[in-house]
Amino acid sequence: MPQTVCAQSAFRFHRVPPQLRALYPPLPGTYQDSNHRKLASCSTASDLLGTPIHRLVRARSAVNSGTTYQSHLVGGELPFGCIQETDHGFLLAGPELTLLTMAPSIDRVELLMATYELCGSFSVFQPTVQAESLLKEAADQGFIPENAGWKRVVDTKDAQTSLWKRDPMTGPESLRSFLDQTKGLRGSKNLAWVIDRVTGTCASPFEVQASILLGLSRRLGGEGLPIQNNHRIRLNKQARTLYGHNHCFADIYIEASGSHPALDIECQGRSIHDSEAAGISDADRAAALERMGIQVIQLSYKQFSNERSYQAVKELIALKLGVPVKPKTPKEQTAEKALRHKLFIDWNTLGTRTR
Repeated sequence: MPQTVCAQSAFRFHRVPPQLRALYPPLPGTYQDSNHRKLASCSTASDLLGTPIHRLVRARSAVNSGTTYQSHLVGGELPFGCIQETDHGFLLAGPELTLLTMAPSIDRVELLMATYELCGSFSVFQPTVQAESLLKEAADQGFIPENAGWKRVVDTKDAQTSLWKRDPMTGPESLRSFLDQTKGLRGSKNLAWVIDRVTGTCASPFEVQASILLGLSRRLGGEGLPIQNNHRIRLNKQARTLYGHNHCFADIYIEASGSHPALDIECQGRSIHDSEAAGISDADRAAALERMGIQVIQLSYKQFSNERSYQAVKELIALKLGVPVKPKTPKEQTAEKALRHKLFIDWNTLGTRTR
């Protein structure tokens, strides 16, 4: 039976655009490669999975770890459908099982970031030089239709980035259902902690970073705000006249209360929002929401990643909500610094660091 790739290796594979996966060969079977020599030179292992390859084992006697493989023992029954077939000579842990098998070995905040990505409408994957060459050759020869697979985001200079747009792979409800069937398995408590802190569907790493900073409790380094991601706002007649659409979605949304209006915080990624047309659309959208009494703040990555400007961000949000800025205790300040250190990383490396 083919081996099941799980944990960090499965997470890496889930991040690979399907149009690129199709260009890579299957892994050599163990019966063909008893000394793992062919595996060491296989581009699927080096470019897509990374080594050591994390694989699932069902018996303690099968556990072994080294430079080629890292074993993850999972006992008990697993839910039907949590393991997927691939065209690459191995089985693949589905998104839910991937996160469960990652949970024991990585920090909870990093697990939360990985969960946001699989629940989000984006993936981060930087192809190798070889992979870029394969993609270009396949496109030039017509093997990959122009709109096939995930859509790659370009920057303001039309250069290809490592950000890809796709549909969500899972969601909090699917993860909760999976956990209900895997209670007691190693990693389930950490994954349950994470699921309770996912606030919705994010479209970029920046939205995830901003959501964690604003949504996590103050004890954990956040601001403890009651946020929602990708909140659908139905526009009234006057707002539709200004924007030309029936509804829009807020990146980060805080419901109105008796003391403050609703607040829409927009995460302005440079690769998406810097064109003139995007700027006009954003202005029309903001005017429509303001017409409905919804406050709009457009914030940049730099304003969140820079500690000094982030303090100004917090003050601006407090002003819009009509509440005073509550100073953090020394413990809360320490927690915020630790959280920021975990959040503002090279997103391509997400999931690679172990505790």
